[in-house]
Amino acid sequence: MPETTTGPVTPGPIRHPQPTRLARVLRTTKWIVLAAWIGLAIVATVFASRLGDVQRNDSAAYLPDGFDSSQVAHLAEPDPNRPGTETALVIYHRGDGAGLTAADRAAIAHDQHKATTLRLPGMRVPGPVLLSSDQKAALYSVRITPARADDDTVSTAVQRLRVIITEHTDTLRTNVTGEAALDVDNDGGDVDGPLLITSMAIVAVLLLLTYRSPVLWLAPLLAAGAAVMVARGAAYGLARAGLAVTDLSSAILIVLVFGAATDYALLLLNRYREELARHDDRHEALARALRRTTPAITASAATVTAGLLCLLAADLAGLRGLGPVAATGVIVALVAMLTLLPAMLACSGRWLLWPRIPTPTSTHGATDHRLWGSIATWVTRRSHLAAVVATAALAIAALGLGALHISADPLDKVPPHSDSVAGRHALARHFPEGLSAPLTVVLPARADKATMSAVQRAASATPNVAQAGPGQALGNRPTLTVDLSVPPYGSTAAHTIDDLRHRLHAIDPDVLVGGDPAVHLDYRRAALSDTERIVPLVLAAITLILGLLLRSLVAPLMLLATVVLSFAASLGLSALVFTRMLDYGGVAADLFIYIFVFLVALGVDYNIFLMERIREEHRRLRTTDAVRRGLTATGGVITAAGLVLAGTFAALAQIPDVTVAEVGIAVAIGVLVDTLLVRSVQVPAFVILLGHRTWWPARHKPTDK
Repeated sequence: MPETTTGPVTPGPIRHPQPTRLARVLRTTKWIVLAAWIGLAIVATVFASRLGDVQRNDSAAYLPDGFDSSQVAHLAEPDPNRPGTETALVIYHRGDGAGLTAADRAAIAHDQHKATTLRLPGMRVPGPVLLSSDQKAALYSVRITPARADDDTVSTAVQRLRVIITEHTDTLRTNVTGEAALDVDNDGGDVDGPLLITSMAIVAVLLLLTYRSPVLWLAPLLAAGAAVMVARGAAYGLARAGLAVTDLSSAILIVLVFGAATDYALLLLNRYREELARHDDRHEALARALRRTTPAITASAATVTAGLLCLLAADLAGLRGLGPVAATGVIVALVAMLTLLPAMLACSGRWLLWPRIPTPTSTHGATDHRLWGSIATWVTRRSHLAAVVATAALAIAALGLGALHISADPLDKVPPHSDSVAGRHALARHFPEGLSAPLTVVLPARADKATMSAVQRAASATPNVAQAGPGQALGNRPTLTVDLSVPPYGSTAAHTIDDLRHRLHAIDPDVLVGGDPAVHLDYRRAALSDTERIVPLVLAAITLILGLLLRSLVAPLMLLATVVLSFAASLGLSALVFTRMLDYGGVAADLFIYIFVFLVALGVDYNIFLMERIREEHRRLRTTDAVRRGLTATGGVITAAGLVLAGTFAALAQIPDVTVAEVGIAVAIGVLVDTLLVRSVQVPAFVILLGHRTWWPARHKPTDK
């Protein structure tokens, strides 16, 4: 985060006969504010600990109303607290590619019997052993019905099945796959605690490196931790009020609040150090630091909040719920850094900055800008070259987008080396493609035998359908189970689902086609529709805020162009990391909107701080000097803030859910690109090239361009 001084501060006492009003308020209320926050954090922690109880991860928490698949999911899971049945598939195949031997088949029958004797709650008797047509693989299914959404019935059953099948030699290979196993391998359990600890560790290390003080780092870290607890407590209240709060929302909330709060703290602490070098009274120094940094911090929070609230226009419930949850977190971070952190600093005194304690008689408050002064000099002297190099680098990085493709396959949300992934690949080699993920056709309760027969014949006659037969009723509505003969999550399957719906709706408009492949197809379409709707809203909202803040029409458009190019470059680099380094498959359709909202909103933040400083300097300096002074003064603290924010989002990479990990990695890469290239080189170069036209229609009287 940048500070907003008008240049490097020259140490020396500045006497003020009367303390300012804010200084007097800080002196008299610091302990009250600190006690109030401690009490609030304690109460919020109680509610934050219950957030997992109200998080929703059922289909209704993600799918919008109106789709066949969402209606079928609701029929299958009418109560989110009582989820529907999941199926695990235990598959056996030989590593040498040969057919199963008699000994192999005996071992499989023995395992099936052992699975029958498990008798775990919610676990049904395994189905019959099915032999593949090539005689090289066999499988049996196990249906599991959890009693509650938050119990570990599915996880326990899958793990026990895996224990049974690990007793075989390497010749007979075994895997547990299917919907149940994929969900288990995609779920790391309660990740909020480890994520919180990792975020705190990353922030602590970066603060230690930034301030080289054994104690100063504790103040922003504790304040950010309190903000996280209060934000999670608020999220619990929003969830109880009916908002869809998912695992993804909860994870993003932690890293977002930690990152934003620490950024705001860096801005305040940077200015506070300089003011301590000018004032004997720490309360006066703190008051002046607050007065100078509050506008920048508030503008930052407003930009991010506006971008997040645009998510309210989404159809996807989980995405729509993330907007208010994350926006509330940013507001809590803002309030904490403008009240709690100042109270902690006022109560602690100068010793908190030991061993480099700024005083009016020391030089510790002066900021060393030699590195960023050199960078600023090069950019201002070679502005054409800097603009071309930065833009070309971003454009080349954006070419990595060619490695990215959208996938509706839940397999791509699971770590690629998981047991369930290996099992799915084995299943695809030896059994019909659609066996692992059948469709569910739900008929109306009033359907007679003739209608049911007609629907079954139409389903069986649909191209790419392997078979259609009676399924388990949902309430009073009969169903059919439809197996596809093509990969159930590919483009051919999508056309098949559309064709099947068209044929069956012609028989009875109330027939519903759902099931896992239909859910992911409808989710993909809803996510792409939300992206088309929300991206223009985010761009318009941020452009409006930039225009009001900078009082210009040209500067916001220039900044927006750089941020959009930065987004494309960051996503291109991320795509290469996903496919070349981490061996991930296709990305979920909603990944784009998550990354776009966070990268654009957070990326604009750093440019706001730089541009606001340049605009302030331009009131009395020519453009080149204003850019040099602005970049020199803000370079160090913005870079530190960018590293902190990138580090906290990178912590999401530890989560087994590949989509969550991809969001964290992509945002971390994007923040670094914005911090180190766009804000440091491209934007300053463009401002010099545009000259005073940057601020049009504002009237300046520059001495040069």
